[in-house]
Amino acid sequence: MSPRAAWGLAAALAAAACVVTAVTPRTHLVYSVAAVEMPFVVPMRMGEQAVGRTFAVTPEAVRVAEAVETDGGRLDGTWVVVDVVLDATGAEPGARLEQVELELGGATYTPSDRVDGTAEDATLRAGLPVRGSLVFEVPAGAAHGSARLTLGPSVDVRLDDQLVLDLDLDAPPAAVEVVEAWGWAS
Repeated sequence: MSPRAAWGLAAALAAAACVVTAVTPRTHLVYSVAAVEMPFVVPMRMGEQAVGRTFAVTPEAVRVAEAVETDGGRLDGTWVVVDVVLDATGAEPGARLEQVELELGGATYTPSDRVDGTAEDATLRAGLPVRGSLVFEVPAGAAHGSARLTLGPSVDVRLDDQLVLDLDLDAPPAAVEVVEAWGWAS
C-alpha cells in the first residue's frame, strides 16, 4: 500500500469514528464510578424475612419511647426501638451487622452506645436465629414521620447488599420500653 493510500485510509477511518461518536447516544457512554458500585438494595417489610448475602432479617415491630430500661437502669430520652430476628445465611460463619443506620429527618443515627447487648452486637450462626432490638437515641421531637432503617454486612457498601426498611414513626410514644439483651429466637 502506498503512503498516500495509507493516509487516505487513516483519514477515512478517523472521519468514520467521528460520525459514530456523534450519533451514539451519550447515556450509554457515561458511567459514574458511584453508579457502577452501588449497593444491591433488598427491601424489607414488617413481619417478613428479607435475605441478604450474609444474614436474614425479620423486622417485627418499631416503637418510639421516652425512656428505655436495661440491666444498667432507666435511660431517659427519645428512643426509636426496632425489634428484629436475625439469622446467618451460611455464606460466612460468624456474620455480624456492620452497617446499622437510621435515617430520620435528614440526619443519620447509629445504635446507641448507652444500651449494651442489643441485636447489632450479636454474632450470627446459620440456623440459630437471634431475637433482639436495635435501639437508637434521637433528639427530642425528632421521632415522627417517616424513617429508613438500613442494615448491611459491611460499612463499605460498594457492590454489597443493604437491607432497607421504611418506617412510620407517627404512633404515640410509649412511656417506657424494656430493652433486653439479644437472645435466641423462638
